[in-house]
Amino acid sequence: MPINPALLATSIGALADLDPEPDLPASLQRAVAAAKQLLDADAAGITLTDATGELHWASGSDQRAQAVENDREACAAGPCAEAFTTGRPAVMYDAYQERRRGGPWGEVSLTIADLEARSALSVPIDLGHGPIGTLDIYTTNPRGWEHTDVCALQAYAGVVAGLLGAATKAHIGGGLADQLQVAALSALDQ
Repeated sequence: MPINPALLATSIGALADLDPEPDLPASLQRAVAAAKQLLDADAAGITLTDATGELHWASGSDQRAQAVENDREACAAGPCAEAFTTGRPAVMYDAYQERRRGGPWGEVSLTIADLEARSALSVPIDLGHGPIGTLDIYTTNPRGWEHTDVCALQAYAGVVAGLLGAATKAHIGGGLADQLQVAALSALDQ
């Protein structure tokens, strides 16, 4: 079912008061939860790149999201990696079917399915100099992602990018902010 633009605007508008300074992880968590809810997904997460270009979990809606985002194989070759390297949205409609049909992710499809995610949509998080990570949503059932789903997730990725950009400018301390600094510097070097 297509995303209702009015519901998207309301959901994004409800995030207008997010401020990364007092608690960046909580602000990111709230943005991820809003995306998960509007897109009727089972899990959502954020990955950020490190100095070597590898993606790592930064925030998630729950343990399922963290498990998928932390899985090296899934992150290195799955939809989040494709969205990050191409700078474009990446879609996995059905991990089981894509594996059988020789889909673009091969064995990674089964790895993702083993983590109780059957379908995924990933979009890059861009701070203007290239992607620094991805915003990813997962469902436990196959899903035919629509254009409005992609556009909605890109809108949430814009909110996340704004939070991360503000955090970088404010030099907020902590592990996530350090990871963000590395990701931002990596994007500038590309």
